[in-house]
Amino acid sequence: MRSYLYCPGNNPKMIINAGLYGADGLVFDLEDAVAPEKKQEARILLSQAFSEQIVPVEKSVVRINGPESDLWEKDLKELIPAGVRVIRIPKVEHSNQVQEISGVIERIESENAVTSGAVVLQCILETPLGVENVFLIGDSSSRICSFSFGAEDYCNALGIQRGQDLLPLDYPRSRIASAAAAFGYSAYDTVWGFLDDETGLKADAVRAKSLGFVGKSLIHPDQIDIVNKVFSPTSEELADARSIFEKAGLTDGGATAVNGRMVDRPVLQRAEKTIRLAEEYGVQVSKDDK
Repeated sequence: MRSYLYCPGNNPKMIINAGLYGADGLVFDLEDAVAPEKKQEARILLSQAFSEQIVPVEKSVVRINGPESDLWEKDLKELIPAGVRVIRIPKVEHSNQVQEISGVIERIESENAVTSGAVVLQCILETPLGVENVFLIGDSSSRICSFSFGAEDYCNALGIQRGQDLLPLDYPRSRIASAAAAFGYSAYDTVWGFLDDETGLKADAVRAKSLGFVGKSLIHPDQIDIVNKVFSPTSEELADARSIFEKAGLTDGGATAVNGRMVDRPVLQRAEKTIRLAEEYGVQVSKDDK
């Protein structure tokens, strides 16, 4: 997934249309986007949307209310029987929060004849404590499949003003991406809240990709094409990967030179990954890169 588009969980029109914009994934939100008095209405609406497959279930996620609230268990009890299989947990700070939620999910799966382990978790790290505990959190449950970075609360805690200076977020991004790689999870970057700033969005996405993220969360459909392009291999990268793959001729973990560059096993593995992603996202080698 390169792009995850957020959609309020209590807006029927947006729920129905969310899959039409071209995002790789959808996040239907029960947390910040839904007022307290609308929570139960949103649960019922999303349950119906999933159970009747009004939404593309295979690429849809639900962000539940945070572990510090008394609402997340109600979310799970309503949504898992309806067919929700990917849960995004906001504001994760401790491993025991994930363990508690995992235990409740296990019980709900059992009570509803859902295969044990079918429901997986995406954990959002949004605070300095969550960022520091990310390696402990990553080891807390076999259900975890990805980490996401939430920058707004993190910046608020440190007094950081988000904008064109991207360097202040290098540390949390690097730590989250490193932890994700250590556990074999995907890492998704934070949203870009400046809707009229496409240049800033692209720079923010490029920075996140350079630090190890594979995609980014979005809050508006107009952001999808930019983010999808950033997190797809370029035609030049694909041409280079194919050249490495075709000419390396590695055996027994040895190294060789391709186009003046030393190529060993990790370089070949990156080339293979680039080719695989290019095929998945429909990237072609342009005439200029051949």
